[in-house]
Amino acid sequence: MKTKKILIITFSFLLLFFFGLFLGKYVQSKEMKKIVYVDFLTEEITVEETEHKYQFLPKELSDYICQMCSELEIDSDLAIAILMQENPQVNLDATHRNENGTIDLGLWQLNDKYLYTEFSKNFWQFENVELNAFDWKHNTFIALHQIEWLQSRLKVFDDVVCAYNCGIGATMNRTIPESTKVYLSRVKNNYNLLKAKEIVK
Repeated sequence: MKTKKILIITFSFLLLFFFGLFLGKYVQSKEMKKIVYVDFLTEEITVEETEHKYQFLPKELSDYICQMCSELEIDSDLAIAILMQENPQVNLDATHRNENGTIDLGLWQLNDKYLYTEFSKNFWQFENVELNAFDWKHNTFIALHQIEWLQSRLKVFDDVVCAYNCGIGATMNRTIPESTKVYLSRVKNNYNLLKAKEIVK
């Protein structure tokens, strides 16, 4: 009788263990990042007069952003509104030293503290391609995947924009700095102009 009880208890524990393992794998799969794979053969950005959506940007860049945004299911106008605030000169080699000592790098001004840690770990799954912050395709790939990741978690436009600037932690905790509130206002203005098609080349 005692042996039977022990067997029942052991079997119950095993069932619970495997159920927990299955549940953990299921939750993990639901949390997996959405990754769009692209060809990273870098093309030189040139100014062309041919028709493309964002005429104030080089055609290659405009087309690349539109394609990725479509595949990631994010609003390209939101992405462009952020880019216009981050790097209005569209300088591929831009750097900016922050007060905390970190440096923002490249086209989308990706923070070096996170670029080669969280960002590369979460989104960069190309074993044979070394991430280069100043390659406009690499930089855009990371930035748009970060926007998609923030959008999937925060849902709200204002929160996504704030989190891109000051981080998801500060945004969720509502410890948003004044500089980010100014940033949000400018991005929203860019976005509204884009939607009204008032930004021209």
